[in-house]
Amino acid sequence: MPHLYRRLAAFTAALALGALTPALATPVTAAAEPAGTTTTLNILGITDLHGHIETTSDEPGAVTLACEVAAARTRNPSTLLVSNGDNVGGSAYISSVLDDQPTIDVLNAIGLDVTSAGNHEFDKGITDLADRLLPAFSAPVLSANVTGNAALTAEGSGNGAWVTEVDGVRVGFIGVVTEELPSLVSKSALEGLTVLDATATANARARELKDGDAANGEADVVVVLAHEDAAIYGNQFNGAVDAVVAGHTHVPFADVVKSTDGTDIAVVQPDHYGLKLGEITLTVTTAADGTKGVTAATARNLDLAESDCTTDAYGVAGIVAKAKADSEAAGNEVIATLDSNFYRGTNDGTDYGANRSTESTASNLIATSFAAWLAEDIQPATDYAIGLMNPGGVRADYLAGELTAGEAYMVQPFGNEMAYATYTGAEVKQVLAEQFQPTTTRAALMLGVSDNVEVYLDQDAADQLEDYFTQISTAPSEEERNALLTSLADDIADARSRVIDAVYIDGKLLDDAASVTVASNTFLLAGGDNFDTLGGKTMINTGILDRTVTSEYLVRISPATASYDKHQVGTSLAVDGDTVTARFTGLSYSATAEQGVGDAATSIAATVAMADGTTRTLATSDIDQSVTPGLPETGQATLAFTLPDGVATQDCTVDGVSTTCATVSFAVTGADGTTRTLAITAQVTRPVPGETTAPTPTATAGASAGAGPGAAGTPTASPVAPGTSAPHRGSNGGLARTGAPIVLGVLALGLMGGGALLTARRRD
Repeated sequence: MPHLYRRLAAFTAALALGALTPALATPVTAAAEPAGTTTTLNILGITDLHGHIETTSDEPGAVTLACEVAAARTRNPSTLLVSNGDNVGGSAYISSVLDDQPTIDVLNAIGLDVTSAGNHEFDKGITDLADRLLPAFSAPVLSANVTGNAALTAEGSGNGAWVTEVDGVRVGFIGVVTEELPSLVSKSALEGLTVLDATATANARARELKDGDAANGEADVVVVLAHEDAAIYGNQFNGAVDAVVAGHTHVPFADVVKSTDGTDIAVVQPDHYGLKLGEITLTVTTAADGTKGVTAATARNLDLAESDCTTDAYGVAGIVAKAKADSEAAGNEVIATLDSNFYRGTNDGTDYGANRSTESTASNLIATSFAAWLAEDIQPATDYAIGLMNPGGVRADYLAGELTAGEAYMVQPFGNEMAYATYTGAEVKQVLAEQFQPTTTRAALMLGVSDNVEVYLDQDAADQLEDYFTQISTAPSEEERNALLTSLADDIADARSRVIDAVYIDGKLLDDAASVTVASNTFLLAGGDNFDTLGGKTMINTGILDRTVTSEYLVRISPATASYDKHQVGTSLAVDGDTVTARFTGLSYSATAEQGVGDAATSIAATVAMADGTTRTLATSDIDQSVTPGLPETGQATLAFTLPDGVATQDCTVDGVSTTCATVSFAVTGADGTTRTLAITAQVTRPVPGETTAPTPTATAGASAGAGPGAAGTPTASPVAPGTSAPHRGSNGGLARTGAPIVLGVLALGLMGGGALLTARRRD
């Protein structure tokens, strides 16, 4: 009945436009056609709409989408409208506060022909998907690689596919969701389900649709609706696939690529939020034996933000207007005042939310609210209490002014509950290391961390992990990608073991043995977004909604003002002759509106204490505010310096070798003139009196109190003459570490008869 309703609704809408199309009629048996007969099919695609149905200054909305679809159907009656999923879930307030029914009503009215299930269709669990969403959609909802639910399996023509006939051509659609689904929703949401490999499942089902066996369904043309990134997975499908509509990562793509069999596949990924409308054109030609196949294909994305098509097709404007009125009535209550904006990460400085691989003030604010709730309401009997927030759970920005309940809902729309669990200091460092995810579709997922947390990253290790991501994500075939995953597994694990150099909580250096209670939403603490270490502990679920906790915190601190001190900063140290070069990354937020204002970092300086009691500035550098797309490194600076005569030194021990060191500190200056001194220092070793060459530790693996996750073994030391080189830090798989302070980085190169290393300064 739902699919019959879909066809009747589309029939009625088409009559209103005078454009009833064969694509929307009940399939009939095709008559024999002479060889050489051609049909041009038009596949229109959307993805990751997330309930963004309202027209705003930045988004075209449902009215423009409906108008363009109606115009396309008029131009070519052999047109189908498809979606890649994430139609609902993580939605704009106008839709989410009303359980996304307005978005479903819009898509039904336009006459959506078929959709795959995205990961967000599973947000509220398989029961909600099967019992509420499937009947509500007039289009089949396909997910071939998710098994274990009878209703989902029965959708369309069954087993994740739907075959329809358009102008005598049998068109088969196969829907698959990202195989990362188990890490993207709570475990309880997938109870009883099995998630299979997405591309392998789609390829197998496509072969079936073209194997001549009518029992498993047959199609002349096969289109895969793959809720996976097009640039990574678009060329991983076999020759039975003619076209792919991709999604999930909110990145536009349009091209004709080669299949694993060398045939052409038209691939589109139409951005997100209805910003683009994908269009695939397939020319289908009848062969001499009566079979039909694709002989030409094109792929492009239409920029709906530039469209001037505003005719109210299919009555969509009325649906949106009613949703706007209903949603406003539900969320007009003012709950707090914000004196500044709190933005999500960007790729270009203004596309807020596009970059989840960087820290953001919005995510940090939510994490801080979690930590405050934990300290005040739970009061755990552990050494520390912190909050963490997953970037994908922050769906809108906090804007300065009065914050309403509706706006707060838009920021945290998932309805996750608050929970907490206890971890060791070593496990917390491992969690932070898991922010780097080179085997997934993003190089990193940088968590929001509460204001009482400082994280120092080993930038050399981070560079390695980012390079592995590039290698894996650009592999030309699935076979080569799998081979890389296998060959790089140990290297990735090693780099991850080194990427977290030091963590401070409440101003104190975190020891591996410390106990830390972490508060977050149930999704993240269950191991969501591939944070497996978090999921390894039993959480205590309080049943309180996470957005309630954040809203109550904002009420207490109102008016809230953002601090632009970064919580996670990358560091790297190199020595060449008598010159030390210190590199810093991640000193700035990626939203350009959060740069050059308040306490946002503008410059950094290296200073050293002199023997006469004065302090000398060795080098200063302005901070490069260029945004690093898809990476957490916005705000970079490099300082090169040499030690002057007359520096103050103190005895120090490097890998068991007694020597003398000069300590170089680093201070960041904000736009408002305030300064803060970083918790790390560069210790430059000096020769022990009477020696001509001081022993300098080589970069071998070692561990001590507070060492990063995965460090093990015994550090060794070997003499290095001035000006000579030892292996680059990390090149042999480890770092040297001292006993008392953590050694963040050692480069075994001579410096004035010594060497240089970064250390974590204890603040006890």
